[in-house]
Amino acid sequence: MKRLALPLILLLVLSVLAYGTQIEVWLVGLTGEMAGILSDLAYETFTSQTGIEVNIYILTWADYYNRSLLALASRDTPDIFAVGSEVMDFGVRGGLVDLAKFKPDELKEVEAQLFGALMGPVSFHGTRFGVPYDSGGMVTAYRTDILADMGMAVPVTWDDIYNWQPKANAQGRTFGLYYGSVDYASEWGAYTLVTQAGGQFFSEDGFSSALDRPESVVGFKNYVELFTKYNLPRAGVGLEPFINGEWLMLTDGAWLHSNLIKGAPQLSGKWAIDLIPGTKRPNGEINHGSFVGGTYLAISSLSKNKEEAWEFIKWMTSAEVQRRYANTVLERITGSIWLPANRQALREIAVDDSFRETFVKQAEQSAPVPPAINVAVLYRYVKFAVDKSVLSGVDPEVAILDAAKEMNEDMGKRRKEYTRYLQELGVF
Repeated sequence: MKRLALPLILLLVLSVLAYGTQIEVWLVGLTGEMAGILSDLAYETFTSQTGIEVNIYILTWADYYNRSLLALASRDTPDIFAVGSEVMDFGVRGGLVDLAKFKPDELKEVEAQLFGALMGPVSFHGTRFGVPYDSGGMVTAYRTDILADMGMAVPVTWDDIYNWQPKANAQGRTFGLYYGSVDYASEWGAYTLVTQAGGQFFSEDGFSSALDRPESVVGFKNYVELFTKYNLPRAGVGLEPFINGEWLMLTDGAWLHSNLIKGAPQLSGKWAIDLIPGTKRPNGEINHGSFVGGTYLAISSLSKNKEEAWEFIKWMTSAEVQRRYANTVLERITGSIWLPANRQALREIAVDDSFRETFVKQAEQSAPVPPAINVAVLYRYVKFAVDKSVLSGVDPEVAILDAAKEMNEDMGKRRKEYTRYLQELGVF
């Protein structure tokens, strides 16, 4: 009886201490209505059980990075940041708690529930400066009605696109990338072909480029040739070309599924979400990988409520909360979708089975984006290489090798700049 009494007493003490504690959470990319749903859910199922009050503030993608840096510089931060792939910029500087040291056992339990493809940007030499709480990436829709009329099917590999594009062009149609095109997020279109070929953008050390690897060069050339050799459109204008039948294939973010259902009801039964065309690997397997990314919850190293912040992260990434939040967004906000990072939750959201299963397969085949410092600048080198190759006629191999050289020079400077921080982390 005495052995049971001590844990119970400790639990009661911790509950009393937590009661009335307020944590401040900065989230990014949510609408006000989505934030309201989350706040209500937190009050109902988190605050009521823990006594920890949660104040949620929404930042835009356009200003969250600078706002977060300024908060750290002024030492006036929220308890929890939500960050994108730039998470290492904050973590290596000492601005975020290394969860691998803070809660190693509990972190393993949390990570085991999440998509592994999302973990790349926060996996730096054994550190974990954040946990993904949502997922997103490239989604591909096909006009199955027109493809069938033309004697075609949903393309399995890019070779199918190469073979069918001339026939499509002859009828005034085309296969096309919207998200991932030359004009819109070209770095992620390039990432798709590069990683399908077995290449990568960054090396595992986080401070050198992988663009000069033979596989990366091949994948980049394949991407460029989509536009220079096979005549895919270099830019798009949203859903309209797909709706009117000019485009047989359209890529966009995960919202594409909801947008087509709500915005083009006349196309019901005439389109389908399926895997992006893949690349056959030397072993004969077809890789359909693309870009899959997430937003990460991270605890400020300046927070006075680290234990409470961690409890919120565990709550926010749990299957039950993610499932309930995702389904409430789908139910209440027309045309909106929020995809969980939790694998079980994603399989239980109220979308059609084909979309769900396709997204899961896409995520499972996609290569995690490796961690790197100053990634916002590093991605520009890829975009510059695309522009030079497609718009200026530079040999794509020359362009990507130049990008690798420029990236290495930039990353080398950053490595020197971060020497003290890296030594404190026990890296290099």
